[in-house]
Amino acid sequence: MPNKPNINRLSITQQDFGTLSNGQSAALFTLSNANGVRVKISNYGGIIVALETLDKNAVSSDIVLGYDDVESYESDPYYLGAIIGRYAGRIDQGLLSIDDKIYQLDINNNDNQLHGGHQALNKQLWQATSESLAEKVSLILQHTSLDGDNGFPGNVEFKVKYSLNCSNELSVEYFANTDKTTVINLTQHSYFNLAGHQSGDIYQHQIQINATHFLPMNETIYPTGEIRAVLNSAHDFSQLTALAKNINSDDEQVVIAKGYDNYWLIDDNAIRGEVFAARAFEPNSGRQLTLYSDQSCLILYTANYINGSQTGKEHCVYQQHSAFCFEPQRLANRVTGANINNTIVRPEQPFYSQTRLVFDTVSI
Repeated sequence: MPNKPNINRLSITQQDFGTLSNGQSAALFTLSNANGVRVKISNYGGIIVALETLDKNAVSSDIVLGYDDVESYESDPYYLGAIIGRYAGRIDQGLLSIDDKIYQLDINNNDNQLHGGHQALNKQLWQATSESLAEKVSLILQHTSLDGDNGFPGNVEFKVKYSLNCSNELSVEYFANTDKTTVINLTQHSYFNLAGHQSGDIYQHQIQINATHFLPMNETIYPTGEIRAVLNSAHDFSQLTALAKNINSDDEQVVIAKGYDNYWLIDDNAIRGEVFAARAFEPNSGRQLTLYSDQSCLILYTANYINGSQTGKEHCVYQQHSAFCFEPQRLANRVTGANINNTIVRPEQPFYSQTRLVFDTVSI
């Protein structure tokens, strides 16, 4: 693919990113604008490998955790930066019921299936094309998942479109078409540290989530079915709140997850399409990330299981609570009592979702 700069100083370029264990070559694409935003994405797993933005003093830093080579992503146990699917989150005992038929799915997380199973979308080499318009540059990734992959029904054609514009907005659009009724639940799993990927813990980050209710989890980090108000709890992020306040508290849910790993039900429930879902602010750098989504739920995950066993970019060893993930997604039907959009997708009803990340700085 040739490099494609355009008149607004938006550009997309391509370079080699190493060889996979099966001999296939992976590529790395760089989307950049004139404001110092550079996003590096691989066609292996749709992984955001690096995301560089300026701080309040115009100093650039890479604000996502990751690795220097594709070989490390092949063995990565944490889903760093990847597209997640066919089904984001856990499916209890890997048992899937669709139209009164039971499917036994691949098990990869204790007794559950997590994030689509082994060799899911995050471990696939996607076909890549690029698009350059006056207002944005885009990387378009496509992959076909065959009927029976990890136990899921249906041949599904997936497409993910990453776009960067001149307003420091990175959008992620998800498309899917199936030839058989199935379930689809896609998200993006970048680990953010707005102070820089090598900056240690995120305790000083301040988080806001547009939600008045969240879902408690059981000991296997699976929703209990209860919907609980955030008011007066460790899960109240209705206003900007430093993670340090409760991330190491004795709150039952925090103890179970070793930090945060819950669903929040986004207010307005995506009834009006894309809505403000969450934001994060890091006071030392002044960097702020604001997330908009058309999905009804958001998981805030605080890298609870990263333990120093992996060496990341620039020889950095990442530790627990060294990043956070915002994971907008749908929620399974077993949780009742809220207007939650369905994960079931039929041939006559293609899947579509969009998330928009806005990067800026705030001086205080």
